[in-house]
Parts: sequence; structure tokens; C-alpha cells
Amino acid sequence: MLLLLLAHPVLASKPDYIKVYHPVVHEAEMLVLSKDYKAALNKYRQAFDAVNEPFARDYYNAAVCAVLAEDQKQTLDLLEKLVLKGVELPYLEKQEVFKGLHETKAWKKFVKHYPKNRKKFSHRADLDLRADLDELYARDRYFRFAEGGLRVYADTLRKIENENVDILLRTIVKRGYPGERLIGVGDTIEQLPRFSIVIERQTKAKKGFDFAPILQEAVQQGNLLPQAAAYLMEAQQGQRNYRTIALVKVSCTNRKDCEGNKKLKLLNKYLVEKVSNKEEANINARRTALGLEPLADYRKKVLYSLQDNRFKFANTWSVKHYVVPSRDAAEVLTEGHEIADTALFAEEL
Repeated sequence: MLLLLLAHPVLASKPDYIKVYHPVVHEAEMLVLSKDYKAALNKYRQAFDAVNEPFARDYYNAAVCAVLAEDQKQTLDLLEKLVLKGVELPYLEKQEVFKGLHETKAWKKFVKHYPKNRKKFSHRADLDLRADLDELYARDRYFRFAEGGLRVYADTLRKIENENVDILLRTIVKRGYPGERLIGVGDTIEQLPRFSIVIERQTKAKKGFDFAPILQEAVQQGNLLPQAAAYLMEAQQGQRNYRTIALVKVSCTNRKDCEGNKKLKLLNKYLVEKVSNKEEANINARRTALGLEPLADYRKKVLYSLQDNRFKFANTWSVKHYVVPSRDAAEVLTEGHEIADTALFAEEL
């Protein structure tokens, strides 16, 4: 495997996204939870003004704020920025929150200009590099899902994993971490590009390559969202240092056994893990160092997103749903948890 010195100090002339961008976005998101969309939009603009390359997810949420604040011009300006990042028109047309604009002159103008803006994206983003990185994902999956899988192709898969790491590291050294500004966001607002599987495979348990310093630097430089970095670091370390799983829900297939004479109170409800004040302080220190909001606020955002899916506050890993066959299994999984809305509401009292 290629050995490289990858940790470079962030240049003073470049903004540190952990300090100047993500905390402001967090303020905007909390204003959304308060349904103060105009104030949230202003806060998003403040975050965007602090850096050269805001993230597509934040452009999208700001556009939703703009449409709810009845600011048509800002809505379309933000959607245009999404197109320039690689988001396709059919995806935006499907979003219910923007459908009220479809008959307006401004929307029709936006649609008319779409091919030109799509072309700008194609020239700006390195789509050949995106395709090459997608190939790492394809290589990873080919033998893993072939007949016999890991049992037959274990040696081949180890070789492929090592080669994939080598290719990815060479790319990072030559071009920087391949984030939105380099390869775009694909047709939709993806949470993790496919090549991320290369990082996920390198676990501490298998003595894999530790990407943590690279991921930290990528967040600082605005090439990776802290939410994605935290997920990848947890996957590598096998430890839930950032608590990227915000909520869990446990369901039981054996209704008779699980309900019985004494129904399990925590079944089929969104739950949060109980943590001591000291433990939460340590978690929050790690989260802050990566540009993440405090754990309690993260949980509130994810819970909110379950009720209002117009905004992109949760990730695919934010909520874990377990389906178990017995009461004993349900009790094990719900132990140490409490009902989310009750716990989060109590924190505000």
C-alpha cells in the first residue's frame, strides 16, 4: 500500500469550514426548527458569504426556507446553484415543496436556462474522475457479490481493497479530497459518494489504513460534510464516538410474545440512548472539533425531519430501525434508551 504524507496544514488564506461555516449553518437549522424561515434564510446567506464553496445540502435547505418565506427570487437563485453542483432538473421537479412554483414565469425561465447551466457543471466538474472513483466501488462489489463471495474470493478482495486504497490516496495527494467542488454531487444530493466504500472497508479491526486525519482535513477545507466524516470515522474505528445514530426504533414480529401481559413501553417508538452528563460533554467536544452541532440538537433535527421531510437534516444512518422476533431481543435493544420526544422536550425545561 502506498505510504503518503497526507496531513497538510490548512493555509491561512483559506477559510476553516469547521470554524466559520458549519456553526452558522447549525444556527440556521435551529431557526428552521422554530419555523422562522426568513431568519434561517438570512443565517444561511451569512454562512454562504463566509466561504467560496457552500454545500449542496445547505443550498437545498436554504431554497426551502426561501420558498416558505415567499422569496421567489432567492429560491430560484439557490436552485440554480444546485444545478451548477450537478443536481438534475427532474430531481428538483419531483420535490413537492417547489411544485407551487412550476407555473410561474421565474420557474419556466429556470427550466429554459437549465441546459446551459448543466453544461457549465459538466465543464467545471471532473466527471472523468468521478467515473474513475465510481469504478472503485464497482471493483469492491464485483467479487463480494459473486457466487461464493467472501468465502471463495477472500484473497482477491483483500488485494482489491488494498489497491483501491492506493488509488484513492494517490488521487487525494494529486487533486485533494474529491468533494463537491471537484466531482459535483451527482444527479441527486448524495450523502456519500460511492468511493466512500473504500474508506469504510478499512476498519481498525482489520488493521486497515486510518483515514481520520484525511477526513478531518477534508472537513476543514470544505471538501466533506462533517456528518459524513463522522460516519466514516465511526465505521473505521468501530466506535460510536460521535453518536451518528441519533434515534432507534424497535419493532417486534412476534406480537403475542412482545406485548404479553405487560406491553413494552419503548416498542415502536423513536428512542434516544441515555448518556451521562460527563459522557455527553465528551461526545460534544469531539463533535465540535469536527464541526458538528451538540448531540441534543442533532437529535432534535433528526426527530424534526421525521415530521417535516421538506428539509434535509437527517442522513441514511441517522435512524436505526430494528425488527426482532422476541420480547427478550426487544428488551435488550431498548435497554438504556428513552422515548425521544419526551427526553428532548425535558432537556428544554
